[in-house]
Amino acid sequence: MKSRTLPDPDKLLLRMMSLCAGAEHSTGEISRKLMRQGLSSEETARIVERLVADKFIDDSRFARAYVNDKIKFSNWGRNKIRMGLLSKGISVRNVDAALRSIDMKEYGVALLRAARSKSKGLDLEDYQSRMRLYRMLSSCGYEGMYINKVIDYLRR
Repeated sequence: MKSRTLPDPDKLLLRMMSLCAGAEHSTGEISRKLMRQGLSSEETARIVERLVADKFIDDSRFARAYVNDKIKFSNWGRNKIRMGLLSKGISVRNVDAALRSIDMKEYGVALLRAARSKSKGLDLEDYQSRMRLYRMLSSCGYEGMYINKVIDYLRR
């Protein structure tokens, strides 16, 4: 049986710098990646601190990019985005700030796009179909007040 060699923290630092230079990552994501590589919690903290100090990682920047991407490309609502950010280890303060930055016009367009996509083949005059669409949009993270408005809009 082969014995596993200990990871080289300097090589992992360079790898994480390269990774973070290519796309936004949160401190939580990078910490988990480093711990999976077998680094101690002290070494992981040191590398993450260095990445933050050198601006490779910025949780508030990550949160804003995540919100933007999930609204534009995934048609997610605020509730699902909030849960996604919290699962990435983003602080509640950064999550709330990122969610406050949402352009409500863009949010409405994303909700309408999601509603049109999910309502294909549904008869919105039928109560059961409307409830099905409501549940689908709710599972995408949209708030009930907005879902009701978009369903009323689509019925017209």
